Amino acid sequence: MATVKVSTTTSCSRAINYAEKRAEVKDGVNCDVDHAKQEMAMVRDMHGKTDGTQAHLVIQAFSPEESQQLGAQKINQLGVELAQKIAPDHQITVYTHIDKAHFHNHIVINAVNLETGKKYHQYKEFNHVKSLNDALLKQHHLEIVQPQKHFEKLTSAEVQMKRRGKQPWKDEIRRKIDAVMADRSVSSYQVFRERLELSGLIVHERGKNATYELLEPHRRVRGNRLGSSYEKEEIQRELLSRDLNKQNIKENPLKRAPHAIKNQKILKQKEVQKQLRADFQYKLASRTHLYSPKKNFTAFKAPQPLETISLLNLWAPVKPFEKSLSRGFGLSL
Repeated sequence: MATVKVSTTTSCSRAINYAEKRAEVKDGVNCDVDHAKQEMAMVRDMHGKTDGTQAHLVIQAFSPEESQQLGAQKINQLGVELAQKIAPDHQITVYTHIDKAHFHNHIVINAVNLETGKKYHQYKEFNHVKSLNDALLKQHHLEIVQPQKHFEKLTSAEVQMKRRGKQPWKDEIRRKIDAVMADRSVSSYQVFRERLELSGLIVHERGKNATYELLEPHRRVRGNRLGSSYEKEEIQRELLSRDLNKQNIKENPLKRAPHAIKNQKILKQKEVQKQLRADFQYKLASRTHLYSPKKNFTAFKAPQPLETISLLNLWAPVKPFEKSLSRGFGLSL
C-alpha cells in the first residue's frame, strides 16, 4: 500500500536540492530533470508568478514489502504517473529515495501552468491527491489504504445480542449520533445537542464527559462506553475543525469549493460575462465621435410647394379606333 502527504513551498529550488541529493532514481515531466530548477524558474519569471507558493510537494511512500517487490525504478515510474494525473501541463520532477525500508517518491510540481500561466490551485488537495493515488494503485493491482472506521466499544452482552440477530439499544444511540455528525453543516456543540434532542436523544453534561439518554426506550449511557468516537472531547474537536474551516472560507471566498461540475460551469460563465461587459464598455467609450450629434441633422424642406398631381393624369390617353378597309378578296354570299 502507498500513502501520500502533500505540502507547498515558497522555494522550489530548496525543495529540489533536498530531494535530488538523496535520490536513487530521478525523472522529469515537461522539463529536463538535470536542469529543472532553471527551467521552472524561467516559466515563473515569464508569467510574473515568482511570489508566494512556487511549488507543490507530494511524498508517495510504499510499504517495505512493496518496496522490495517493486524496486526503485518501478516506484519512480508510479510517481511520474501520479504527478501527471495531479497537475498536467506543469513541470514536474520525481526523486525516489531508498534510504529507508519504505521506498518513497519526492514529487516537486512547479506551481505555474506551462500553457495558461495560471497557478495550480486545488481545494482540499490531500483528498484530491489521495483519490488519484488510490486509482493509480488499483490500476496496477496494488493494495489501497482503507479508511479507518470510528471505534465502537462493545460489551460481551452486546456481542451476544448481535450474534443472535438482535440490535442492542446502544446501537440506536450510535446511529442517531452518526446521523447528526454526517451533516457537515453542524459545526457547533450546541447545534449538535439540539439536533440530537429533536431525534429523541438527550445529552447530559458530566464535566469532561457526556451522558446520552435515549427516551424510547428510557436508557442512559456515557459516551466513553460507546467508543472513542462518541466521547465529548472527540466530538468537540471535530466540530471545532468544521467551524474553523467555515470561518476560513468566509474570510477567503476564493477558497470556497464548488460542490458540483455544474457550479463550476456557472462560475466560469459569470467570469466570461464579466469580461465581455468590460470589453463592451471599453469599445463603447472609444466610439464617442462615431456619430454626429442630433443637432447637426436638419429636416428635409422643398424649395417650393409641390404641384398636386391628379391620379387621372397618370393614365395614358386612349387612341380612338379607326375602321380600315381590307384590300383582300372577300367572299360574297
